[in-house]
Amino acid sequence: MQKKDIRYWDKNWPEVVPKHIDYDEIPLGELLKRSANKYSDSQVIFFEGFRMTYKELDTLVDQFATGLSLIGVQKGDVVAIDLPNVPQYVIAHWAILRIGAVSNPILPVNRYVEIVHQVNDSKANTLIILDFLFKEYLLGQDLTKMPTLKNVILTSTAEYLPKLKAKLGVALGIVPRMKNWPKKIGDVEFHEFQGILNIGIPINVPEAKINIKEDPAILIYTGGTTGVPKGVMTSHYNMITNTQQIITWASTQLPEMEEVKGKGGMLLVVPLAHAFGNIGMTVSIVEGWKLILLPRPPEKISKVLDIIMKEKATYMPAVPTLFIKINQDPNSAKYKDKLTSLIACVSGASALPLEVKNEFEEITSAVIVEGYGMSECSPILTINPFISSLQKIGTVGFPLSDTLIKIVDAEEGKVLKPQCPNDDCKNCGEDEQQYIGEICGTGPQVMLGYLGRKEDTQYALRKDSQERIWYYTADIGCIDNQGYLHIKDRKRDMIKRKGHAVFPAEVEDLIYMHEAVNEVGVIGIPDPEIGEEIKAFISLKPEFQGRVTQEQLMKWCQTNISPYKYPRMIEIVPELPKNVIGKILRRELRKSDE
Repeated sequence: MQKKDIRYWDKNWPEVVPKHIDYDEIPLGELLKRSANKYSDSQVIFFEGFRMTYKELDTLVDQFATGLSLIGVQKGDVVAIDLPNVPQYVIAHWAILRIGAVSNPILPVNRYVEIVHQVNDSKANTLIILDFLFKEYLLGQDLTKMPTLKNVILTSTAEYLPKLKAKLGVALGIVPRMKNWPKKIGDVEFHEFQGILNIGIPINVPEAKINIKEDPAILIYTGGTTGVPKGVMTSHYNMITNTQQIITWASTQLPEMEEVKGKGGMLLVVPLAHAFGNIGMTVSIVEGWKLILLPRPPEKISKVLDIIMKEKATYMPAVPTLFIKINQDPNSAKYKDKLTSLIACVSGASALPLEVKNEFEEITSAVIVEGYGMSECSPILTINPFISSLQKIGTVGFPLSDTLIKIVDAEEGKVLKPQCPNDDCKNCGEDEQQYIGEICGTGPQVMLGYLGRKEDTQYALRKDSQERIWYYTADIGCIDNQGYLHIKDRKRDMIKRKGHAVFPAEVEDLIYMHEAVNEVGVIGIPDPEIGEEIKAFISLKPEFQGRVTQEQLMKWCQTNISPYKYPRMIEIVPELPKNVIGKILRRELRKSDE
């Protein structure tokens, strides 16, 4: 380590967690094969009443892998998957990995132009898509704008529903579908998902010689907050290591996690097409758990708890929005003391307010910890301890095993910032700027780079004198005197007011302390005299709607938040704009205010 590389967190690091792990050096696709051999008769998928075992999934993956090879998909080819959380996603993803191709998730909310960009940028030759999504966004459009695309594989939600539910769903229009599937459009061949499975018999999966540290396994596109979305190349080794890091962090601190290997369950509302959902699926497969798939949050959100109870889910990754909605559903309270299977949840994407954590834990008796990561880190970089005495609310905890973090100056990233001497980084003092900077992380989970974007890769990934590759996150934060990482904000979201650096996330955290606030988003409004003025968009909890005014909120902010960072403008809104996983979109707030 460099002289200035100090593991500030070592004194509070959970003693049971090893700082180093011996990682499996195998292709990612072999993880499912291992679990199928070990937990062959255990359930691997539950979807709207449909169930599948590990043995059945492994066979279908081999069939689909064989079928893909027969339509021309080879090692290194990119296969795009435009599916919600359905069994077909799981089958396709692991089949793609098994032949050494690259799995390229597309968020199911993406429209024509977004799909075209991703297919072209990745040079995907095959697209697996839900028939209804194809009908909505691609049917009738010019497919020649995707010149590398040779195959489209169509599938329907009804294919893996229980027969009666599928029949009724289609008849009543509850399950949307495309009645007539094309066979060919221009030079693009169309195939049926079940047809690919059928031509995969007899099974003959081509052998793929995979370099696990250099070959990409998954190509996930960033959300595009800095412009056009970029493809994050994640290697087999990146995914293997991050999976083992996460499992080690949880299983060493929660011994009961070891007891449910081969019989636990992971509930996934987070999209499989998102890095957070993707790692959740991988962890679940390695642990031999059942993937409990929800294509979208149910209308009656307390149904999530009902599914957890009935399917004995043990683990749930989610975003604060889901926890908030569950807490606010009056029916959720009846599940108290009934959710005996649920052990732990990990919250990500945005800050988890203390009152939300406490209320959810009171209802479920499960522990929630907040993690921090991004697609570029496969995706988890740091996480709070599961041991309650070591948790520090308002932080994102410590780096995972074999992972280091550092804070550098936000301008050039060359000056190492010292550890903050305070334990409450919401009040770092007048000289706080000497401790706050850009967060950087290094570890085996850091990506290979951005596909086809050499300059962006060189800017984001930088080697130090010891040849370690650091990922520069563009997030602003500090490390407190106990070694916990505090996220202040995105570098690009930082507000400059009268020369002061104001971090929207910090202001949001403070406003969340008001009992009436449901959700809040803070932005900077350009001002010719002071640089930027601070504005807060606030939605109120149902019981406070019509009872709390902008003036009352403003007075509270003036009383409780430092003069240089309380919002001078407040707008009460019905709801805040969010992305597909529930993260509040400040860029949309800026647009609405233009």
